[in-house]
Amino acid sequence: MFCKKQLHKFGLKVFGFEFVKGKDRNCLEKIEVNEKRRYPLCDEVNLLIHTSQGTLSVASAPGFIFDGRSGPKIVDWYAPNLGTLEERVCWYVHDCNGYGLDLSFEDTNVLLFAMLRDLAGYRTSKANVIQFAVSLSKSWYGEPKEGDWCHANIDKVKTLWLPKTEDDCACIDP
Repeated sequence: MFCKKQLHKFGLKVFGFEFVKGKDRNCLEKIEVNEKRRYPLCDEVNLLIHTSQGTLSVASAPGFIFDGRSGPKIVDWYAPNLGTLEERVCWYVHDCNGYGLDLSFEDTNVLLFAMLRDLAGYRTSKANVIQFAVSLSKSWYGEPKEGDWCHANIDKVKTLWLPKTEDDCACIDP
């Protein structure tokens, strides 16, 4: 049976995230805000995002660069560029999905909404505003143009969406 890789916003819950190794967590925790707002990661980072609709595996190689929360400094009061570890995970996963291409542009933004709400503790209305803002431009999604700061990321990230199946729910005792 063919399973669509389609996230359904209503009903999507993010239960948590899990780093594959301890150093993966440290890599994201140690990042410090800088003027350029570009954050090259010193080590590989591997993590799993567990949701009610499946699990997303995200892996990036050393040297992967992300920009925290995209957008101008003027909105840092509303959503910080880096923020807490949970916020960093949200921004990192969103960027990785843009290059990993295992989820569609729309699904990538729906997952960001749910992660901001469920991991970062944002109000639903705030997560909706951010999802709307990132949905306005699809130019960041996919293969970056040669010369863009993020072009070097193309071969440094892998994502894999593992949807829940009916078998996942069949483990109920009779």
